[in-house]
Amino acid sequence: MQQMRLDRTRGLIERVTAVIRDNGLIMQGDRVIVAVSGGPDSLALLYLLRAIDIPMELTAAYIDHGLRPSEIPYEVNTLLDCCRTLAIPFLTRSVDVHGLLATKKRSPEEAARILRYEALEELRREYRAEVVATGHTADDQVEEFFLRLIRGSSRRGLSGMAVRRDRIIRPLLYESKASLTDFLTSSHVSWCVDSSNLERHFLRNRVRLDLLPLLEKEFNPAIRRTIRQNMNILAEEEEYLERKTELAASLCIRPFSLPEDEKPQQLAVLAEPFLDQHPAIRRRILEQCFLGMGIRPAYGQIDTIAEFMANGSSGGEIHLDDGVRVEKRKDQLLFCRPLEHGRKRGKKEALPAIDLTLAGPGHYFLPEHGRELVIEERDSPATVQGDGSSLLVDRAKVAFPLVLRSAQPGETFHPYNSPGRKKVSRYFNDRKIPAHKRVAWPVLLSGDRVVALPGLQIDHACRVTEATTEVLLIDWRRTENS
Repeated sequence: MQQMRLDRTRGLIERVTAVIRDNGLIMQGDRVIVAVSGGPDSLALLYLLRAIDIPMELTAAYIDHGLRPSEIPYEVNTLLDCCRTLAIPFLTRSVDVHGLLATKKRSPEEAARILRYEALEELRREYRAEVVATGHTADDQVEEFFLRLIRGSSRRGLSGMAVRRDRIIRPLLYESKASLTDFLTSSHVSWCVDSSNLERHFLRNRVRLDLLPLLEKEFNPAIRRTIRQNMNILAEEEEYLERKTELAASLCIRPFSLPEDEKPQQLAVLAEPFLDQHPAIRRRILEQCFLGMGIRPAYGQIDTIAEFMANGSSGGEIHLDDGVRVEKRKDQLLFCRPLEHGRKRGKKEALPAIDLTLAGPGHYFLPEHGRELVIEERDSPATVQGDGSSLLVDRAKVAFPLVLRSAQPGETFHPYNSPGRKKVSRYFNDRKIPAHKRVAWPVLLSGDRVVALPGLQIDHACRVTEATTEVLLIDWRRTENS
């Protein structure tokens, strides 16, 4: 038994060493920041990097997100003991997840991930390290595949995490969690258990705890291996398509650049070479435009813009997240970012009419109105339906793209919990909306059906019920300068 454990440990060290050498992850004498949490994956990474036969300078780094204050002292003490045993320097860095959530509409998990990688990159630069090593495993790859599949993702997303992405390396990406816990047990190393990994309101946990065991039991006991094989194929094909896209993008995209530290103010996509491309390459070119403007696109947004470009008629625009709009012109598509948001106050003339297409959830700025429309998807319904600046509707009753436009003469809707339909103009009168605002007060539509009057009321047909599983938050806010 002891010999078998030694053989498994030796085999694991050899496999990890081969991944590092074959992919050029760590060179002799490199400084490496090892991201550690106290969990089995990152602890195994720390011990394995110390064990492999490549001279390197290791520093362990723990990022405190402030989300589990009762567990942090135990994790830090565990890591301190391990680092003393291995004679590895240990660093901690705190990040303000709650502060980011207060200014940016993100999930706590996404906010923590963003701040964690920012902190690790700061430490890498501060300590002049070549790379940051993380403990992502083959099991994480499979979970990520299903997460991206469920949320909607491109081929690039479904091909999974790369063993190296810029300065981030993942030496354990081909190892199972089971092989790592077996290694730690054989080495008599204890690890911490993150209690949040058992909370099923996180989608990743439901994938790991519920979906994957069900697929293994009822459909394919080797589902994890099958998914990993498919991801490898997708990754190879993705590499080929990326080269094709770079060539096509060089023919289609014309940036109008600002200084290097700023996002571009405008990108132009030339219609003729763009429409000559295969639809798959078109989508990838548009994805580059989204990323170039600082937006992480959803498939629905890319598809909407692709159809918009393919439509032969000129004119019109679509508004995206963060104030970015897309304008259609005869020979090109323009991605534009406003120079500033907000408007001057004090005038009582009628506000300009609104007519926008909303490709998906996000922040949509209307500077002439001093307003911002925020649309968010949320997993679980809240108890308040919404009769005010923040409204909730049943996500299943709404289909993107949505249209935000000024109310039309004679237009009607069914106010929430009211006896029947009412003219929008009459509703404005009942709510004492000033005349100079009524002409431009927006109506949000899904198809030809009113979903809500942002900032006022939802349509009764879109209400949240006991059967609702996902909601859409509609928030009509004043901008800071309004």
